[in-house]
Amino acid sequence: MSISSFLHTQHAASQPAIDDTLFDTAGLVITVEKTFDAPVEAVWTAIDDEHAWKWLPFPCTGVKYDSPARGVGIVREMGSPFEPLRFLWVEKEKFWRYEPNQRIAFGVVSGNWLQYLLVRQYGEDKTFTDLGDGRTKVTWTIAVTLRWPLRFVTWFPPLWRAAYRVVGIGPLFERRVAEVARTTRPPLRSINTNGIASAAPSNHPADKEGTE
Repeated sequence: MSISSFLHTQHAASQPAIDDTLFDTAGLVITVEKTFDAPVEAVWTAIDDEHAWKWLPFPCTGVKYDSPARGVGIVREMGSPFEPLRFLWVEKEKFWRYEPNQRIAFGVVSGNWLQYLLVRQYGEDKTFTDLGDGRTKVTWTIAVTLRWPLRFVTWFPPLWRAAYRVVGIGPLFERRVAEVARTTRPPLRSINTNGIASAAPSNHPADKEGTE
């Protein structure tokens, strides 16, 4: 096998995450929460669309889908799935829960050399709570089991929480959420029988004239 082939080969996870039992068996399970001044549709889109994770301060980082399809059973690539750095870190994540604007859960089923050497199993569960008044709370649970000799790193949960809070849903993600909110139409509104406007979610791109 050539070096190039080795770097790009996907290896099945030692303990593939395919359901909620991952959160009972992983070596480390942490939860972080954050409230955003943005509608739930904007926060969900920032996490779920094809631009997800491109806000990380690393080149070629993001997610890659084989098709526009979304839902339970879909597999996407995450890490550095774009050339010329595709050889560094590519993990394949499979969704076992997909509830738009409410909840999403997935786990790693395979990875290239870097993922395979460092991680035995990994998964995430995110819930999105609409707090009203254009505010959304995200509750993010991460489960990971590392390989030796890195397993000692899981002895410091506060450091993991800080890293996910700052890098994962910190200022860079807030900027992305704000961008999505600016370029997405506000929820369509209808009038109920009492004459009170009620909101209905909409994710259509906004026309510039409607946002200026």
